[in-house]
Amino acid sequence: MPIVPLNLAKSILRVDFSEDDAVLTFYLEAAEQFIARHTRRSLSTVNLVKHLRGFPSTEVTLPLPPFNSLTSVTYRDTNGDTQTLSSSNYTLETSGAVTRLRFIDDSLPDLNEDAPRVSITWSAGYATGTAPKDLQLAVCRLAGTYYMNPEAVSMLNLSAVPFGIKAVIDAYACPTVEGEGPD
Repeated sequence: MPIVPLNLAKSILRVDFSEDDAVLTFYLEAAEQFIARHTRRSLSTVNLVKHLRGFPSTEVTLPLPPFNSLTSVTYRDTNGDTQTLSSSNYTLETSGAVTRLRFIDDSLPDLNEDAPRVSITWSAGYATGTAPKDLQLAVCRLAGTYYMNPEAVSMLNLSAVPFGIKAVIDAYACPTVEGEGPD
């Protein structure tokens, strides 16, 4: 579900007819995707899975904040059966921009030789209606820019995004994690 409902966007953009609803919906979705990529955040709630070949010796970063909950950490045991790892075998660090999962080395079980061996499942993103208002406004304003000037804005060119929108989304941008998201 989009973080800005169509009726709110139409009200903000002062569009009082329904003929362009499909176009506005498209622009709202495109703006949300653009801002999500730029900020490396999930603007709506999603369930994510990360597969690992084994238990890492360092932390695992769970991208696309905000972090909601850890659903499970599963692994394939030496018999090839999927098991759920006890929460006593890891710690979660949820302070800061991204969440980190650290495994406790001395208590980890042996793994099967087939890949993927470890899967981490979590929920991330803003629940409906909880995204910060300035991010919602940035989505709406960017969609409005696409709507009013479709030929002047390239979704691949951030410099064409109006300064007020860029300033907001830059403030929410998460650090790049090696191998995760855009630079």
